[in-house]
Parts: sequence; C-alpha cells; structure tokens
Amino acid sequence: MEEETFSDGVEVASEKVTGQGFAIVDFEYDDVVAGEAELVASGRRRTGDRRICVCGHPAGRHTQVQGITLCKPTRMECPCKNLRAVLRAEDTRNFLRKTEGSGALHALGRGLRAAQDAGKSVEWLVEAKCDRCLTAAQVSPVAVTQRGIVVQSATGFDALLCRKCREEV
Repeated sequence: MEEETFSDGVEVASEKVTGQGFAIVDFEYDDVVAGEAELVASGRRRTGDRRICVCGHPAGRHTQVQGITLCKPTRMECPCKNLRAVLRAEDTRNFLRKTEGSGALHALGRGLRAAQDAGKSVEWLVEAKCDRCLTAAQVSPVAVTQRGIVVQSATGFDALLCRKCREEV
C-alpha cells in the first residue's frame, strides 16, 4: 500500500491494481454479470438501438427537436435531415465515421469496413434496390443535394444508388 496526499492535506491509503480490477472490492466478476442480466430482464437497462441510418451513423445518435432531426455521432455534427434505418449492427461504435465521399468513402461504407475489421456482424434492413431507378441491384451510399446531384461531402441527403444512376447524376 502507498500513502497519497491530496491538495486538501488528506492522506489516503491506496493500492495499485493492475490487471485485477476486482482485487479490492467485495464482489466478484460473476456478481456483476448476474446483476446486469437482472437489469436487462427487468427492463431497467436498455439494450440499445442497433440500427444504422443511411447517413452512416447509429440511430441512437439521432434526436428530434421540434420536428427537426439532429445527428451528432461524435463531437462532429452530421447534417442528416431524416433517420432512415438501413442496417442493424452488432456494434454501433463502428459507425461513427465521417463522410468523405461516395461509396467506400461514405460514412456507411467506412463503418461497414470497420465492422468487418472488428469481426462484427451487420444485417441489412432494406432490399438491394436503387433509390433513384428502383431496380434491384447492388448499391452504394452517396451524399446528394436536394436536387439529387451526387456530391463528395455530407449534405444531409443520402441515397443508395446503383452504379448506372451514380454515373448519370
């Protein structure tokens, strides 16, 4: 044990704990696991919304204020105008990236890569269908203007477009 003195002059005995977080508490790891299971079962602990919006960010990071949607995934703000869930992710923390372009550089594409790198699963909630021509095809997330023009930075309007429609607009 080491003695520590704080700025108010109080001395406190402290034990440096490395790798053994339960060494000085009067409960065990299994007690915490059982307690958390009880919280989930009783409904007092949320299991979390694992949906991911087309903007590439978790649904839980979207809020509604006086009819306006706000998306704040991290310290940055996303200009997302409307929550549209397209994925369900095992770990939503992979989807906190910024849109830097279309397709692979869109926040959704970057989040998919991060989830795969982390070995986490994702499940699509929408069909593979182009938002513009409505044909069944592989799609890419793109940022578009209100007029539907593809741009390289987040605008708050995101779409899933097939290759043909991405090249046309």
